[in-house]
Amino acid sequence: MKYVFLRMITLVSIIIILGSIPSYAEEVRGVTDDTIKVGVVLDMSGPVANLLLPCWEAYKNYFRYINEQGGIHGRNVKMILEDDRYTIPASVAAYKKLVFKDKVLAILFMGGSGQHKALYDRIEKDKVPVVTGAWSYHVSRPFKRYSFQPTNDNVDEIKMIVDYIVNNVKKEELRLAYVYADNEAGKSGLEQLEKSIKLYGLKLLAKEVVGFGDVDASSQVMNLKKDKINYIVSMTAGRGTFALLKDARKFGYSPAVMSSFHLMGEDTVRIAGKAAENQYGVSTCASWYDDAPGVARMKEVTLRYHPVSKEPKYAEDFGSNRYYTKGWLGALIFAEGAKRAGKDLNHETLVTGLEKIRDFDTGGLTAPISYGPDRRKANDSGKFYKADVGKERFVAISGWVRPAH
Repeated sequence: MKYVFLRMITLVSIIIILGSIPSYAEEVRGVTDDTIKVGVVLDMSGPVANLLLPCWEAYKNYFRYINEQGGIHGRNVKMILEDDRYTIPASVAAYKKLVFKDKVLAILFMGGSGQHKALYDRIEKDKVPVVTGAWSYHVSRPFKRYSFQPTNDNVDEIKMIVDYIVNNVKKEELRLAYVYADNEAGKSGLEQLEKSIKLYGLKLLAKEVVGFGDVDASSQVMNLKKDKINYIVSMTAGRGTFALLKDARKFGYSPAVMSSFHLMGEDTVRIAGKAAENQYGVSTCASWYDDAPGVARMKEVTLRYHPVSKEPKYAEDFGSNRYYTKGWLGALIFAEGAKRAGKDLNHETLVTGLEKIRDFDTGGLTAPISYGPDRRKANDSGKFYKADVGKERFVAISGWVRPAH
């Protein structure tokens, strides 16, 4: 009897203990039996909203497609969007809301380079995986466990731009300037530009600041013209891009402009028109018009939800912006990491799943992607393009290349 009584006490104790433990899905931030909550922080109403609205459209289309295919291990992705207006205070507030109120598993984009940088320590402390939109090299160097870049960084593109100049412009004829936004990516890009041109024995003759929201660049253009600059490395974006190009044309000034992917939406060529004739760029993301299987798949899914018959300008307004491709890549990378994490999804298994992505072929959306226990940048590659005013788009003039120095 005593033995039976002891067994009954043990059994009841086990039942009580098990009953007090929540299910796996209940105890994991942002994950339930049928849902994965993901935060998104983007500028929806500030100076670069025209660039980042396409990114949001890409996230929506990609995860709609994934959910219709049964989700990720049976769970649908639910996104919660926060507008940071491209400011650090609003981005910090958005982060806190998403993590502590909405309790998301992970965050996409995280505002931009300056916004993400302001949150590095908090992200590490809170253990929130972020597949960022930030482009500054600071995201991956020094190493941060929870921050992943879906493409190359600004240092890579600066290096490739300088390599291109060295190989295509006579040194004795080059008069080089740097035009940039006074933000994290622009300032850290200047650091690398000065290192790269010193390596090749080149000189930087002028620097001008044109902000993302600037609508007039007359004084900067006049300074560049006065200094007889014939080649500009540009790291501005948004309205500042159009101001730079249009004011240069207005003053009869036509230097070659080599930019990062920020300037390379096809709307730049359509809006700037002939002012974009001498514009070149290196892009970490493929164009909507590139002939590549990954691009074809992206277009097929996008136009399934937004057919030309009903939304004839959707591809022009959203798809042809490079940030649409970058958003698609970010969503694809998150989904691939979550798949590789398995059914027991949480913030640590998601990180492990992302680290398992090696030599991942995106079908030409970008160069092959690799992460690892000590690697947080997808690749260091880019493709060169030149504006074709007649076609109103950028046309590829190279395949995927890497920095030569």
